[in-house]
Amino acid sequence: MMRAQSLAAVTMVAVLALQPPSSTEPPPSSEPGSSSPAPTSTTTSEPPPVSSTSATTPPPASSTAPPPSTQPSTPPPPPPAPAPVAAGGREWTLTASRLDLGGLNFVGIVDALLNGQVVKVLKFTASDMKIKDLVQSAEISPGVRLVTAARPGSTSTVSPGRIELYTVQLKGNLDILGIKVPVDYTAAHPPPLNVPFVTFTEVTVRNTDLVGGTLKIPGARISVVSDQAPAARR
Repeated sequence: MMRAQSLAAVTMVAVLALQPPSSTEPPPSSEPGSSSPAPTSTTTSEPPPVSSTSATTPPPASSTAPPPSTQPSTPPPPPPAPAPVAAGGREWTLTASRLDLGGLNFVGIVDALLNGQVVKVLKFTASDMKIKDLVQSAEISPGVRLVTAARPGSTSTVSPGRIELYTVQLKGNLDILGIKVPVDYTAAHPPPLNVPFVTFTEVTVRNTDLVGGTLKIPGARISVVSDQAPAARR
């Protein structure tokens, strides 16, 4: 019996000897009062350099233009057509003791060609013209004029059909029921009224052109007048 107890005791001692020893040190404390503080470095720590590649830059603004519109563009309106310029050339002057205009219509102020330049003129239309003591003259060269005169006291006519008269100036007496009213019509001072029939006396008309109708001059006499000496033609 004693031998068996001794064998059991020896066996127990052997088992205990084979087990690892248990640690008797207390676990490290995280409280401030710990007896083993963390070592401190004596080297001054500088902040790490900022890497130029690590900085986050905003993405560049998109330079891509919006796609052009696929709708067909409306073409610009064509420029206005230039105003027509009436034919003409040289200024010619009509004088008469009486001028009757029938079927008269004052169209307005238009452009006309005069001596190579565009000028503003009065445009009249009429159905017939009666001209008493007609004298027409025009400069054909510097200092030389061509003069056409009707027989004194006769009445020249322009008819039939539509007559167009382009006038630089119309100056004379407007006959209204026997009352003579002086007038001087130009593009700057056009006629204030548009009447179908009018009579002028002691009239001088500076024209650029007369279109339409047939001019009949009783006893016409044509003269070329210069500053030196006149020459007559029949």
